[in-house]
Amino acid sequence: MSENQSAATLFEYQRYPYISSKVDSFKEGDLHLTDKTIELLDTLNRKRPFLEIGRDSIKPLNSVGVVRVNGFTIQILPKLFSGESCREQRTVAAANLLKMLTHTKNVPFTETDLAGLDLRKMNLFEIFIRLFAKRLLNTIKGSLKREYIRTQDELHVIRGRIDFRRYINPARMHIIPCQYHEFSADNLLNRTLKYTCYLMSRTVSDFTTIRLLRSIVNLLEPVTLTPVSVSEIDRIAFSRLNRIFEPYIWICRIFLSNSSLTLQASKVEFFSLLIPMEKLFEEFISTVLAEDPAYFFGRNVPVRSQAIVGRLVKDASGIELFNMRPDIVIGHPEIEAVIDTKYKQLDPGDRKMGVSQADLYQMYAYVAKTNARRCMLLYPEVLLEQKQDFALTVRSPAGADMEIPLMIRAVRLSHDLNRREGWAAFRSELREIVRPLIAEQEPLAATESNRAVVDG
Repeated sequence: MSENQSAATLFEYQRYPYISSKVDSFKEGDLHLTDKTIELLDTLNRKRPFLEIGRDSIKPLNSVGVVRVNGFTIQILPKLFSGESCREQRTVAAANLLKMLTHTKNVPFTETDLAGLDLRKMNLFEIFIRLFAKRLLNTIKGSLKREYIRTQDELHVIRGRIDFRRYINPARMHIIPCQYHEFSADNLLNRTLKYTCYLMSRTVSDFTTIRLLRSIVNLLEPVTLTPVSVSEIDRIAFSRLNRIFEPYIWICRIFLSNSSLTLQASKVEFFSLLIPMEKLFEEFISTVLAEDPAYFFGRNVPVRSQAIVGRLVKDASGIELFNMRPDIVIGHPEIEAVIDTKYKQLDPGDRKMGVSQADLYQMYAYVAKTNARRCMLLYPEVLLEQKQDFALTVRSPAGADMEIPLMIRAVRLSHDLNRREGWAAFRSELREIVRPLIAEQEPLAATESNRAVVDG
């Protein structure tokens, strides 16, 4: 996206001074924001923090995507490069973000859908919505979701069963109140899709995207165009019959929960489409590893994401509570290693590197519960300047103390993941990082300087 008077491209974890102005703009690196825009950003931020807002600066946190407030667009990209990012790096960051999204379960488009898109001419929101609309249109064409809807009506012939509570007027005995189930497209799932697509069509400027969104609205002509709240969306039940629509509903929920758009609104004050990078990073790494475990680990070992490995406590009746879900579990039924992805900045000047006590407790619990032989905290390289090895001291099933290697590692995401050589380089580096997790080698020898003591 080119820099202009009505748009800005910012990077997470980077602070941007701004100048109070009468007009919002981002030109030649200078950010100008009106009081109204700051007020609306603060409103969105209270719903879900994505910025540090100071008196004269803003700093994006660990959410990426697009925010539009008061007619001004802010595109937030992942921090994949150290220091200032040039225009070419911004293009790579946007493309890599889309590539990562194709490796998650909640986004319905694939790598093939990215071909032919010009990231220099379209902002991230326009691209994301185009891909969303293109896929949804094809899905609806193939399977318009219909459900049995409970209906009440007054008819001349019996349908379903008679509602005798309402059948009491002698003068209208020829009118029969009935209750029946109708196989209808006018259900909550379809209403959510139609309402969201209609609102999206009012926020995008790309003609192709608008045409796709309007085609969806037209295909859903039997469906009532009516406002749908986030609480209503949360009531949608998914089964094998409608599971194909779950990723689209997930996007609808994100959009509607952070928008001032309504059917009646004459002016759009704000909307956003923001994705938490910590969740995206976790899903991306776990999906890539699970796609080809033989390549990464040297053998076809099972790789599971968010698998329940145990529970923390029991209540008075013996019922186990509080599921333990490591981000990535390697091996089944015997668990060989555990990986937890962390999307946070560490402190290279700290003896503990800034690794939090809570993260150590978490890894200790996973290892103690699973008897895993190794574990790893995995960070993006730009947030971690050096690797480190610790050792967790845990009690074995036989009652002896064991030292379990805890590896602190970082993976580089700044390769151009949409180019064959960039993707190959990323996979190769990731393989070198994770392969020692299940290699048959002696555990790391812990010293006084690198022993991970959970209580201190």
